[in-house]
Amino acid sequence: MKKGLIIISILCLGSMSLAQSSSDYFNRAANEYIYKNEQIALNTIDVGLSKYPGDKNLQNLKDKINKDKQKQDQKQKQQQEDQQKKEEEKQKQDQQDQQKKEEEKQQDQNEKAEKDKKAEQKDQGEESKPEETEEKGKEMDKPPQTRSEKLEDLNLTEEKARMILEAMKNNEIQYIQQNKRNATKKPDSDKPDW
Repeated sequence: MKKGLIIISILCLGSMSLAQSSSDYFNRAANEYIYKNEQIALNTIDVGLSKYPGDKNLQNLKDKINKDKQKQDQKQKQQQEDQQKKEEEKQKQDQQDQQKKEEEKQQDQNEKAEKDKKAEQKDQGEESKPEETEEKGKEMDKPPQTRSEKLEDLNLTEEKARMILEAMKNNEIQYIQQNKRNATKKPDSDKPDW
């Protein structure tokens, strides 16, 4: 890119040496400035000012180009500062989000620890009740009962137990069927039931 500018500058300077008046330098520099070739325009103006040091048009164009260049530099600097501020704000927000997540995680861990502690205390509280532990101990000391022994404790025969279970089963089936009928959509009164 720099080589291209140098070559163009040399060509412009070579053609400028043919220039006769300050207005020729001004016109060439103005055209370069219009086509965003500020450096070439400044070089052309400098050559023109070296030949015509008091020319106001060349000096005014040079001042204008320099002011525009300063404005452009300030604009770029402002954009960089704005970009830097945005990045800093984003980093700050990210840090706040990370800190919030860590606090929530810590809070969750604390809540879990409290629940575990309460459960442990509850377990210890139950163990400390001597009456309950004695009863549980007595129950555990007993050998497991057979089905017939359990029925005898309830004053039931096997036949009566089967009848009760069968009746419960029938009631359950009837209940489920009724719920199915109640859950369906009621038929329109305009249409027949079938």
